[in-house]
Amino acid sequence: MCGAYNVINNPFTDSITEALGVSSVETRGIRAPASMIQIVTEDANDRYLEEAKWWLLLGKDGKPNYQYATFNSRYDKLYSSPLTKGLFRTSRCLIPASSFIEGQDKKYHEITTERGALALGGIYKQYQVDGETLTTASIITCPGNPKLENIHRKSIPLMIDVDDESLVDMWLDNSMTNSEAFKPLLNEKITQNLIAIPVQGARDLTSRDEAIEITADE
Repeated sequence: MCGAYNVINNPFTDSITEALGVSSVETRGIRAPASMIQIVTEDANDRYLEEAKWWLLLGKDGKPNYQYATFNSRYDKLYSSPLTKGLFRTSRCLIPASSFIEGQDKKYHEITTERGALALGGIYKQYQVDGETLTTASIITCPGNPKLENIHRKSIPLMIDVDDESLVDMWLDNSMTNSEAFKPLLNEKITQNLIAIPVQGARDLTSRDEAIEITADE
């Protein structure tokens, strides 16, 4: 993932948050790493939208530690990295989005599902800084899919099907600490039909060509 996604409050994103049982997201437009985002988390009593900084690792001053690019968390590091392995067991989240943006060979595409919005799988972390609780988040990335060879061959973000209630419940349940159960999700498969729109740039979503339909893998 190149490091940008879009959030627009419309019926499409509302269908995602309604399925998750949380309030509507705010329209914030293109989100870049280290910007404030809204994530879906759950505690013993409720499921809700929470403010988070899109950069997992903070310094002691509460600012992003730019020594490491932790806005994404690679699938092959989740079980081994000291930063992510504990969070993947107990602190998983979902990030509602209208679309995500990928760049390769100086060409950019805005990608969404057939539904018009999606939920990205992530992990989150909480810090105590000067008596204040700060929440950060990172999007999980999976291996690249051959169908996206000309769009972004390196990786794809983890997309969770919000209509799979049992999966969503298990993903957000912080008492579900058997993270091995989620290994089948961490592969190159595309599980939902996608639409990729060629755009001018990562921060300019003006269409430059016709949309490309990408069918889900069987």
